[in-house]
Amino acid sequence: MQCVVCRSKPADVGVLCEDCRDDLPAPVQVTPEQVVSRAGLPTPSALVDRWGRPHRLDRTAVIGRQLDRSGLAVLEHSISRHHARLDMEPNGRWQLVDLGSANGTFLNEQQLSPDTPVPVASGDKIGVSGVGFYFVGDAQSLPDINDVDPLAGETVRPGTARINMADIASAKAGPQLAPPPTGEFEEEEHTNVGLPTATIRLHEPTGGGGGLVDVDGRQVQLTATQFELVALLVKRMAEEGHQPDLVRGFVRTSELIADLSWDTRDPGDNHVKQLVRRVRRALIKAEIGDLIESRHRFGYRLRAIPKLAA
Repeated sequence: MQCVVCRSKPADVGVLCEDCRDDLPAPVQVTPEQVVSRAGLPTPSALVDRWGRPHRLDRTAVIGRQLDRSGLAVLEHSISRHHARLDMEPNGRWQLVDLGSANGTFLNEQQLSPDTPVPVASGDKIGVSGVGFYFVGDAQSLPDINDVDPLAGETVRPGTARINMADIASAKAGPQLAPPPTGEFEEEEHTNVGLPTATIRLHEPTGGGGGLVDVDGRQVQLTATQFELVALLVKRMAEEGHQPDLVRGFVRTSELIADLSWDTRDPGDNHVKQLVRRVRRALIKAEIGDLIESRHRFGYRLRAIPKLAA
């Protein structure tokens, strides 16, 4: 098979040759699992990621951090929830528009003005923040590619965090809410899929001063800020039922700094880490287990799918 972009070299990485793959800008490193798509009534056109995977496009396809009924999601914090949109006109031509994103949409490495549609042609490079794709107008005959080498699409920097594919494959039964090994908590963790379900009750006294968290019948009393943290993680996990388990429910450090009630004038990353450590220790001491997961560039989330109870 020939490369779907240059049409002159063999496709070595999915439907791309190595040269075209390397020509796709990638200042932001993501893994294959962070790029997911869904099409209800796909057109002949597609976006091709740097692992050479075609992502079929509906006549209107939103690109962003949130995957709705259809579209393409890039599950990375620099991507806006609704970042950009591709629209197919009645004459079959396509247009790209930036939806007021925080970090910009790029066509052939030129940044677009917000809310101003521009025409897109087959072979064009589309960038959302720092994640790049090729637009392919006639992708109808391209094969679906499910198995990819996560190393094929990026240059690995020393010390770069990476999702362990062996861990994912061995975790189909789902993780348990068990205490971590002795010693300091890791700030960066491997992520398993197949999240368990936990019945969670949140009791906040009307007078304030903290709250009681009940997880599957085990209870722990938390301070006001600790209780707010758990409540926010529970809410986010419950709201993002449409997201894949691998990336569902994360809350960024910046959101925690902005949304929680801090007893310091200028809270920062270290305050968030200390808060999470204290909550983890309280949960483990109450024999609930380590209910909070942290992941580099994503933030923090509940390590279970909440089944809320009154």
